[in-house]
Amino acid sequence: MSTVTMKELLEAGAHFGHRRSAWNPKMKLYIYQERNQIHIIDLSITVKKIEEACKFVRDLAAQGGAVLFVGTKQQAKKCVQEEAKRCGASYINNRWLGGFLTNFSTVKKRIDRLRELEKQEVEGEWEVLSKKEEMGFRRELEKLRRNLGGVKNVTTLPQALFVTDLKIEEIAVREARRLAIPVVAIVDSNGDPSLVDYLIPANDDAIKSIRLLTSKIAGAILEGKTLWETKQEVLEKEAEEEKIKEVEEEITKEEEKEKIKEVKEEITKEELEVSGSDEIKVEKEKVTVKEKGEKEELAIEHLQQEEKPEIETREEPEQKKEDAEKKPKANEGQDLKKTAKAEKSKKEETTGRMKKAKSEKDT
Repeated sequence: MSTVTMKELLEAGAHFGHRRSAWNPKMKLYIYQERNQIHIIDLSITVKKIEEACKFVRDLAAQGGAVLFVGTKQQAKKCVQEEAKRCGASYINNRWLGGFLTNFSTVKKRIDRLRELEKQEVEGEWEVLSKKEEMGFRRELEKLRRNLGGVKNVTTLPQALFVTDLKIEEIAVREARRLAIPVVAIVDSNGDPSLVDYLIPANDDAIKSIRLLTSKIAGAILEGKTLWETKQEVLEKEAEEEKIKEVEEEITKEEEKEKIKEVKEEITKEELEVSGSDEIKVEKEKVTVKEKGEKEELAIEHLQQEEKPEIETREEPEQKKEDAEKKPKANEGQDLKKTAKAEKSKKEETTGRMKKAKSEKDT
């Protein structure tokens, strides 16, 4: 962080205050002595206060905050514009518009109008219009540029105010205090330090003093912005790394899923092959069993066929003998049956005759 030395402040004339008749008693703590009825500011306190203000501004810029430079008096106009542009901050150096902070919504409309007119001028839309209309637009554009040219890129309220003269920019300071916006200001011996959050006791009338102090504030803002940019780069890198990790994790998950699918397919193929081989084995065993059974049956039939003629040859004489013995027996049986039938018929005839005889006698 850039610091200020006592020598630089002395060379810039930052130690000169106002006349004794114009001083503010609240500034007594920051006055070193009185010489020829002019107060001399204590530069040792000024160095400490500048360091505090620069640290606050740097930390604010490191967090992405915006600082608005305000310096509308003649001595501060040029240096405020140059230093604000150098550090990329917004500034007001012509006239403080009442309600710029408290009525920012209305001021923002005028800023939008300024952008619109600049766009029309660049695109050449005024060339088609009459000279009277063109001159009217040009006057409006010049007026807006004069009052709002340094804040045309502002879209929100600033997070801090840097003021070069507390007495002249009193309205801006009071608006900032109403909205609780911290104020960093150069306070001379005639100013009220109670209105400022980070005061820098120094000469607010000398051009060298104003330029020195505004350059230190601008340098602190630049340091904070570099820190902010590095942080953003680190965050972007981290975000990119996280995205890369997520993509890699997704790829690994997909690869794992594919591997699992391949393993499952291999397992199913092996199971199918095993089941198929088992079925084939079973079928083969069934076929072999059937073939064995058929072969055994054929062998048994063949043996039976070979044994039949021998049995027949053995049984033929025995059957002939049995047939010869059975024939007379059958003849005897038939004769007996015939005699029995004849006797039965005779008995029936005799009984029939006896019945008829009885019936005749009865009649």
